[in-house]
This record gives sequence, C-alpha cells and structure tokens, in this order.
Amino acid sequence: MEITDIKSRLSLATVLHYYGLKPDKNMRLQCPFHDDKSQSLQLYYKTHTAYCFSTNCKTHGKSLDVIDFVMHKENCDKHNALLKSVEILGGNKQQKPVQTTNETKTTTPEDSIQRQETLSKIFTYFRNGFIVRHDNKAAIYLQSRNLNVSKLQHLCSNRIGQCNNARAHFTQSRRTALHFHQ
Repeated sequence: MEITDIKSRLSLATVLHYYGLKPDKNMRLQCPFHDDKSQSLQLYYKTHTAYCFSTNCKTHGKSLDVIDFVMHKENCDKHNALLKSVEILGGNKQQKPVQTTNETKTTTPEDSIQRQETLSKIFTYFRNGFIVRHDNKAAIYLQSRNLNVSKLQHLCSNRIGQCNNARAHFTQSRRTALHFHQ
C-alpha cells in the first residue's frame, strides 16, 4: 500500500478513535505527546492534521498528518508508523473496485430494515435541528434560502421509517426537495 493510499483512506477521526482520544467541541484535546495541563492540541478534520501550540511539546512548530500522529503516539520511526497505520486501517486490504455495471445489488430484508432505521435517525436529527427549534432561527434561515417552511414541516410530519423501501423514499425526497422553491 502506498503512502498516498494510506493518507487518503486513514482519517484523523479514525486514528483518534483507535487511540481512545476524544476532542472537545472546539476540536482541541490534551496533547498526548507531552504532559499537557490544558488542551493545546488543535485538530483539523478538513486536512486530517493536528498542531500542538505548546512550546513544551516535541511536535511544536510541526503540522502532523495521520502518519506523523501515529509515529509520535507509538514513539517509533516512519516505517513502523506506516505499518501501524495499515493495521489501523484493518490490514493490507485492497480497496474494492467500484461497480460499473448496471446490475443491482441484492439486499436482504435485514439490510433494508437497517437502512430504514439509519435514514430515520438521520431524518429525525435534521428535523429536530431545523424544524422543532423554538427560537425560529431555522424558519428564518429556510426562508432566506427561498424554501417553503410549511411544506417542509408537512414533509417532516411523515416518517421515513414508514416507507417500504428507504432508498426509493430518499430518491423521492430529493425529487420533492426540488419543488420546495416558491
């Protein structure tokens, strides 16, 4: 596996989860590379890098990518950090090729139920975030985007889980979203 493959497949979130590190809401945590009393390690999920702002840290002044993070966490050289990164990814598995034919994948009823439950949770999360807010900021935002709030509220009153086919409902919802413009 090439270094570029590892960096493209291994996210900073995966590395942090592997080591049991959880950042705060500001994407900071206590630096694991030195005795840190405050949260001086800033995480950047967009670039999959981290930077410690403490002058007591051996990594101070360096932006750490996922491989550097593993190298410093494991206190090893770059080669062993690469091997550990592949291990974190789940071994030396090759990425599956994208299916390019028009064949449809057969799914089991359990897959369909799990997909419906996942979509229902996602739907509920966004519904609660945009529609159920009591401060009316969501409605103002939706109106600023030229979306019809009453149509969205009506749509949100219907549950995704009631559909027989979650994928068909998702596709229909995307089509319906095009008609929300006033």
